[in-house]
Amino acid sequence: MKTLMRSLHLATVAALLSACATPPPATVNHPAPPPPPPPPVATVPPAPVAPPPAAPAVDTGASERALVAAIGAYDRGEFAAAIRQLNPMISDGSLDPAQLLRALKVLAFSQCSSGATTACRQSFEKAFRADPNFELLPAERGHPVWGPQFDRARRTVLGR
Repeated sequence: MKTLMRSLHLATVAALLSACATPPPATVNHPAPPPPPPPPVATVPPAPVAPPPAAPAVDTGASERALVAAIGAYDRGEFAAAIRQLNPMISDGSLDPAQLLRALKVLAFSQCSSGATTACRQSFEKAFRADPNFELLPAERGHPVWGPQFDRARRTVLGR
């Protein structure tokens, strides 16, 4: 009996081993792998657009801060300090046209307020040369000191 059991056991093991050695069937019911991704399409980037010609680089932020500081000196009645701060700005080319007109106007006001009426008139003349349409606000035009200097500068530069 022992021999028979042993034979059966060996036969079972042999059968199992032979079953494992058999290749799997050729067709298996699994989904097909996804197709490979398409190759990337070469695109031509658009041609760069040339920037418009640049104006000379002016740090308007720094110019504006300096101008505001000078106007602050004028507002505090520190006319000599305002004149000292504004004079270099007028001629160094750091101000844009609108800033230049503001600077010239406050410079003229500071000069007239300190009694330098000739320098005040000359600053107004520079403003008219920079922009023939330069104007003061109605309240500014009626000032007893710089109002007449403004009118005289206009006549000198523009003839009217």
